[in-house]
Amino acid sequence: MVRIKFGLKRGAALVVFFGVGLVLLTAFVFGAKTGLAATSTVRGLAWWGDTYRYVYFNCLDDIVGDRLDVSENLYSLPEPRGFHFYSEPCTDLIHGVYISLDNKLSGEAWNQTMDLISFNATTSPPAPGYDFNVHCPTCTLANGCMACYNETDQKVYGWARVVKDGSWIRLDSSIPSTPAVKIQSWDTADNPVLPGTDIPPGDFIGTASSPLSNLSFNCETEINGTSNCAMRNYKVYISNLQIGHLSAPNWTYTQACSGPARTAVLKWYKKSGQQTAYEIVVNNSETLSTSTAVCWSGKKTSAVAGQYILPNSDPTCGELAYNTNYYWWIRLYDENDNPTEWYQYTTNSGTDTDGNSDGNSKTFTTYRHEFPSPYFTWDPYEPEVASSTLFTSNSFYYTDGSPSTPQSCFGPNCLYLWTTTDAGAIISRATNSTTSIIFKKATGTTVTLRLTDINNYVCSTSSLIMINYGLPIWHEIKAE
Repeated sequence: MVRIKFGLKRGAALVVFFGVGLVLLTAFVFGAKTGLAATSTVRGLAWWGDTYRYVYFNCLDDIVGDRLDVSENLYSLPEPRGFHFYSEPCTDLIHGVYISLDNKLSGEAWNQTMDLISFNATTSPPAPGYDFNVHCPTCTLANGCMACYNETDQKVYGWARVVKDGSWIRLDSSIPSTPAVKIQSWDTADNPVLPGTDIPPGDFIGTASSPLSNLSFNCETEINGTSNCAMRNYKVYISNLQIGHLSAPNWTYTQACSGPARTAVLKWYKKSGQQTAYEIVVNNSETLSTSTAVCWSGKKTSAVAGQYILPNSDPTCGELAYNTNYYWWIRLYDENDNPTEWYQYTTNSGTDTDGNSDGNSKTFTTYRHEFPSPYFTWDPYEPEVASSTLFTSNSFYYTDGSPSTPQSCFGPNCLYLWTTTDAGAIISRATNSTTSIIFKKATGTTVTLRLTDINNYVCSTSSLIMINYGLPIWHEIKAE
């Protein structure tokens, strides 16, 4: 067998294998030699209309010289169109588009007809304008930025330049009936870039404008905002696995009332990429160590997991303590089993379920003790309209000294609030441990006891009670 390699235009190397009576075409995928450190690697294809067709955002995505069943392999050559055999991606033509930590776009995309499309700022000629950078002020010509991403409105702003003819692509254009170019952020439920569809975090949507032809970033939004994916399935996306947000302890008063108070639900939300596994470390000091950790999950295989609950049965996870501050870290594993960096939780605030009691944004804090346990009885058990029914609390509370041992409520340790759904009912002592209620309506009525302990932990319990009419009093009267 003889291997012959022919050199053609940039990015297309022809490799032909001749055998007896058979031609074999083989394909291998190699890593791109980007030579550029970046936070986010942009991958995928955009559609540039029937004339220019696909734009490739990374050389790993280039179709030319890849498969013979793809028409693009033959598209850009002059008539009669040539015949492309396989060539290794990112060999002769190395290109890619990236988004830095401060959300500046850089690098180059590629089109078979128009060649390179640059996202790098240029002084000659300069971009048509920088009015867009009101949305991302650090994107200026002075710092080499010509396009940027705004995490708040999720839009992409600025310019890309077709190197071959100098024409400009406006990324934040306003094309009638067409969505703007956006990137879906981690909070897909609260901020969907395309309501009614399930666009994953890290995917682009929308259309940019160009004098040559408008550039669509996702088949879901190609035709005036409607999907054209059945005809051609493409999108531009951020490929590398990243986390967009961490939260803890995600354990409300209501949940603490019905379950262990020391529970913590550690949640994470992907910014981009494909997750196949995760690994979590929890510690009571800011020490990232699996050997001294309070909890180490080990590597857990899951493509869909987004939370980890403590306590659990993992042998390397100890039980959390009461009234203790905890740090936590997580790393994910991508489709190639490569781990991300360790992400540390740093966003605790006063609006979180623990109220950020220690004032440290890097920690979550467990509750001081178990929550109060409200309970009550009533007599008579079958209340009647217009008759007094006595309700008695038999509740428990907990203290710092005995955080898991129930103690009977007494004195100021428990505060009471009695309510009922019978709006006309008369409650004699709504804030006492015992009260009498006179019901007005004969129907199913809910009575609720809200119990607050000395640390302002609040729990409630309710009972549905059937209120009846009293039986009439019969008197036997002798006929006259």
